[in-house]
Amino acid sequence: MLVKDIMTEPVVTIREDQSILEAREIMRGKRLISLPVVDDMQRVRGIITSDDIGKASPSDSSTLSRYEANYLLGRLKVKDVMKRSVISVEADDTIEYVAYKLYKYKVNALPVVNQENKLCGIVSRSDIFRSIVEIMGMNRNCLRITIEAPDKVGVVAEISNIMKEDGINIISLVTKQNGDGTAEVTIRAALNNNGMDIIEQIREAGYEVSDVMTLDGIE
Repeated sequence: MLVKDIMTEPVVTIREDQSILEAREIMRGKRLISLPVVDDMQRVRGIITSDDIGKASPSDSSTLSRYEANYLLGRLKVKDVMKRSVISVEADDTIEYVAYKLYKYKVNALPVVNQENKLCGIVSRSDIFRSIVEIMGMNRNCLRITIEAPDKVGVVAEISNIMKEDGINIISLVTKQNGDGTAEVTIRAALNNNGMDIIEQIREAGYEVSDVMTLDGIE
């Protein structure tokens, strides 16, 4: 799955010569926590977040009235507080790459740009979470099996073949290397009459089944 499959478009944006007050009202009205800053050609010039606006706003202990505070925010421009160094991704990047960048840079959303740095969309943590739910088949009733196995070539193929021979459809399969020569294989499989019998067959093949759960799909 790629960024273009999950990104939001069109994107709510703002210009750098607009006021901080306008940025705050747009965010509140659209329930956003960040806005890409673009020029007339839709090229990304920066990004402004609710935290940036909060830091530029008078503190709660200020003696300024609401009118005075809004007046000051109306005079401050987006370009005065926006971040000019923007972390972005492209439409053909993978969702794993986006998840890594969101995690590494501790941000909630990333602008999606083309080769000319023009804004194409935006991808958020929520978009990533939703795609993981879809990829993992978490919206379907299933049998979840966790298997401890040697970390070597052919293990996944052998386990998959055991399930194939028993007529069990694999919804998703994830492996995690433990770093000690073993791996954890987590399978979500469609429920059928052979569901629980497959556990014994996997064990008979020499694998340790560490966890088994029957799960209802998440709505």
